[in-house]
Amino acid sequence: MNEKDLVELWNDKRRQIISAQMPSVIALAVITVMAMMGYFDGEYSYAQSFAAIFLVTVGSLSVLNQLAVIREAQTIVKDLEAVDNPSALARTIASSGSYLIYTRILMVVFSLALLAALTLLIL
Repeated sequence: MNEKDLVELWNDKRRQIISAQMPSVIALAVITVMAMMGYFDGEYSYAQSFAAIFLVTVGSLSVLNQLAVIREAQTIVKDLEAVDNPSALARTIASSGSYLIYTRILMVVFSLALLAALTLLIL
């Protein structure tokens, strides 16, 4: 692949990471509306069970999707590092490999923290 194709593929991966977050955002919005409407008031109910399972499922699938996209983006970074006479944009993208590693680590940490918080709230 040439530099232009790699940069376009990089931009596509960035869009995919953003798009992969949308189901989680929508799920959080639905759960927030349910909470505001009082579905979770009182003793533990089936609505709380549904909400917890729903959030964990949607969130897990979203994180897995984002991790796969990050892995693919890391390959693009490696390919851009090997391009002869890269443009400034290609050099900048190629130097962002460490940011992808940080993003992956933070996604896992935040996901585990949110899961722990959800567990504590339910119990």
